[in-house]
Amino acid sequence: MATSEQKRQKKLAKKRSKEIAKRKQLAAEKNALRSIGGQVTAASSGKFHQCYIYNSLLDAESHGIGAVVVSRFLPDGNVVSACFLIDRFCLGVKDCYARMMSPRQFSEHVQGMREHDLVRPCSPEMAKKCVADAVQWAGQFGITPHPDYRTVEKIWPDVDASQSDQEFSFGQDGKPMFIAGPNDSPARIQQVMDALAAHAGEDSYHITAGIDPDAEGFGEIEVIDAPTGEARPLDEDESITRIDPAE
Repeated sequence: MATSEQKRQKKLAKKRSKEIAKRKQLAAEKNALRSIGGQVTAASSGKFHQCYIYNSLLDAESHGIGAVVVSRFLPDGNVVSACFLIDRFCLGVKDCYARMMSPRQFSEHVQGMREHDLVRPCSPEMAKKCVADAVQWAGQFGITPHPDYRTVEKIWPDVDASQSDQEFSFGQDGKPMFIAGPNDSPARIQQVMDALAAHAGEDSYHITAGIDPDAEGFGEIEVIDAPTGEARPLDEDESITRIDPAE
């Protein structure tokens, strides 16, 4: 009897141990979903929900800015949407983010884009190739993708971009063209310009400045003068002037 009771107690202890381990695992998975990285990792093995690419990324004559948007299912039926904002003229992955939402919310999110004919459905392979090619293009000029890229790009570890034969065009006339936007800080603008000067070579890039002359640090910005190729401060009357060392 004593031996039978001991066996029963061992079985109960083993069962309780498994239950505790299971609860800990579920708690860990729940906590992981509270972070963007955890959400992306959880969705990375799920079924693809939808994939879209901006038409502007497929048109060599377009303005050069567009996005790749993908979504994958989570085990609970929600999806994680990953968006990569692409600057195919210069910066590569200019911005990116991932968000957890319902499939309906995602459909509503892209509905406006579809109604205005901004996007088209695409395969995960084509979407990933566009993003990877953009990163590679910018990288050769010393420009790194958005800081969140390494987290968000984990959405598709199982996707082979080489399976897509879609070709993407980058730069203007084969050269990087940096367009400084209103949200680019003087420090960021200088960083990009320094990278282009160091990696692209003389007469091998274009710069378009569009900065608020009252912005902090404006007077500290230096640009590459044309045609001398020398650095000088950016003048107030050049806030929307194109500065092109190739001219």
